Amino acid sequence: MKDLLIALAHVFAMMSPWLVFGFLAAGAIAVLIPRSWVERTMGGSSGFGGILRAVAIGVPLPICSCGVLPIAAGLRRHGAGKGPTAALLISTPQTGVDSILATYALLGPVFAVARPVAAALTGIAGGLAVSAVGGEDAASAPAGEQSAGPRGIKAILWQAYRRLLGTVAKPLAAGLAVSALVTVFVPDNFFADAFGGGDWIAMPVMALVGFPMYVCSTASIPIAASLVAKGVSPGAAFVFLMVGPAMNAMSLTTVAALVGRKAAAAYVAVIMIGAILCGIAINLVPDALPASSAVAAAGHSLSAVHWASAAFLAAMMVYNIARPVNMGHCRHSSD
Repeated sequence: MKDLLIALAHVFAMMSPWLVFGFLAAGAIAVLIPRSWVERTMGGSSGFGGILRAVAIGVPLPICSCGVLPIAAGLRRHGAGKGPTAALLISTPQTGVDSILATYALLGPVFAVARPVAAALTGIAGGLAVSAVGGEDAASAPAGEQSAGPRGIKAILWQAYRRLLGTVAKPLAAGLAVSALVTVFVPDNFFADAFGGGDWIAMPVMALVGFPMYVCSTASIPIAASLVAKGVSPGAAFVFLMVGPAMNAMSLTTVAALVGRKAAAAYVAVIMIGAILCGIAINLVPDALPASSAVAAAGHSLSAVHWASAAFLAAMMVYNIARPVNMGHCRHSSD
């Protein structure tokens, strides 16, 4: 139990300064770019231009795989085509400002850059595939838009450490717990031995593991780090980082309702195949994971800033779990 708590504390402390700043930046985005602006910008969009706009908006937004569903539904009501809607659904939950910074903290710069790039590429590919399979049916956006929400520092802090952190507090805690359990109880090189060093097995397995789960882009990071520490290749870990946040079994029925069942099948195929291709590309990068990254660094000394950030973040997570905000199911962004 002592080793478990030590591993949990060190991984959490390594991430905390980046998460504190990341949630603050995400809170500013949520306040300054409300859902009504996204719907107004994307409403009536179709074709390649609409897909590019959807990806450009979706990649930085701090929204999870089920939190993006009401936004996508709103876009469809405002006339967005199936392709741009799918592009937003694929690119948005894979990454965000907070998860990019946390990825850099645990997995290094290559992964931190690769995540938004992979999200953008699969978003574009998925949008084009859905558009080709499901057809486009964009209509003119209705007149009259919602007014922007309140602005200011107080609103940003509330969005950052109550609404956004409150939404991911439980899955983040679960992800950290899984990471600590893997670190302590799974033998070194377990996965390398289990897969026989063959990524042709490991990558599809990681995709299948990530598919039914609900794990947000931030909570997936410590799990992936612990998997790497136990012998999973960087590429296979990256597959999990993509598939886990990008979709889950619960959200697929809604996706099918928005773009159609055939288009939803293309949507799933693009995510799974795209994740494996990106994993292969990651494995071609020399030193994709620096030696000091992941859970291997748990024994290294951490600064006072790390521990102070961890104390603040832990307190806010406990507060949010004990007193959840009534904000609807799995929503991140402001209305």
